[in-house]
Amino acid sequence: MGVLSREMLSISAAMIVVMSGCGYDNENQNIMGKSEFISATKLFEVPGSALQPTVSQLAPGHPAFGLKSYRILYRTHDQKGAEVNASALLTVPVPTQAILEGLKKQGKSFSLSMVSDQHGTIFQDLEAPTSSVIATKKPSTISMIFSAIGGFMTLQPDYIGYGQSKAHPHPYLLEDASANSVVDLIEAAIKFGNDKHLPLNGQIFLTGYSEGGYVTLAAENAIEKKHPDLRLKGVVAMSGPYDLNLIGMGVVSQPQILRPDFIGAIIDSYASSYDIKLDKILNTQYASKLPTLYDKKRDSQEIMQELTHETKDFFNPLFMRDFLTNPKNPLRAAFIQNSVDDFKPQTPTKLFYCGGDKTVPPTITLKASKVMGVDAIDINSSLGHVECAQKAYPAVLTYFDQLRSK
Repeated sequence: MGVLSREMLSISAAMIVVMSGCGYDNENQNIMGKSEFISATKLFEVPGSALQPTVSQLAPGHPAFGLKSYRILYRTHDQKGAEVNASALLTVPVPTQAILEGLKKQGKSFSLSMVSDQHGTIFQDLEAPTSSVIATKKPSTISMIFSAIGGFMTLQPDYIGYGQSKAHPHPYLLEDASANSVVDLIEAAIKFGNDKHLPLNGQIFLTGYSEGGYVTLAAENAIEKKHPDLRLKGVVAMSGPYDLNLIGMGVVSQPQILRPDFIGAIIDSYASSYDIKLDKILNTQYASKLPTLYDKKRDSQEIMQELTHETKDFFNPLFMRDFLTNPKNPLRAAFIQNSVDDFKPQTPTKLFYCGGDKTVPPTITLKASKVMGVDAIDINSSLGHVECAQKAYPAVLTYFDQLRSK
């Protein structure tokens, strides 16, 4: 959950540290990509010299990588197993001659570690990574952090329901489809990298904020259980709605709904996927209105204007009573099934959050941390949901760089 536009991540010099590893790893594996890759279209190329003034402001003394950005099309599968052609933004860092010469003096060679970053909740297709970059013709903020400064190859899935697949319903907070969109992208990116003769070193990192934090844990679990050929090196999930049952119980038991646009999106997604009639969950006014709101054109404010913050006005009273008292309530059972904090990671994993977050309360992260046996780190005890990302992403880069350097 949590609307997180890439351009909302304003970054100051104090938020970026100079990378010690700088994207270099002498271990260069020949890793194979599977058939999920369809095609790649170059969107733009920016030399390091053009990015150096910006990078110097963000990370004084750090050399800038050039960037090549591509729109990747690949095959994946939705929650019901149907094949979908999806899209993603893929950004490749290009080392300058000065970077290469500096490495040579250290007895090192340049190689590419890969970061897949999963974005937060969006409602408009123009907010999707590929759509946004095509419209602005500028690098995304995330690719500036991980690629221009960190020297990582950066993957940013649009998700099913946005970009190439915008005609398809978005499987919002549904575990299998969420994981598929990332795992299949990584396989496609490896195939792309091999075809382009890029120096992939086999190290894969996952991160994501809000909805992206949820998707990140779903993907980590899927990779560890089903894709041992993909070598995860590190994972950071940030401020995600990992336990949907806990969130659902909190929403239904409170008199007011803080973000009815998020809750409506969850209900719309689950009712469609699990064939639950909306009038069994919502009062008539909103049961008839909800399917028209998530058309990939309206923004969050436009959606909220059509909904209510009053819990008793939004939900069917019979549903509320059953949801709170019956663990076998169809929606509650689906929430339990799709919660993503129910495994013990084998990969170094951290959960970042901010203590002032009211959209995804810290209790969600703290509970996940305890169940999963991983560290939960309060990035800032007073920041809210959107503001937290501004501090969290640079901390992710620092952590990944430390892991990559080992």
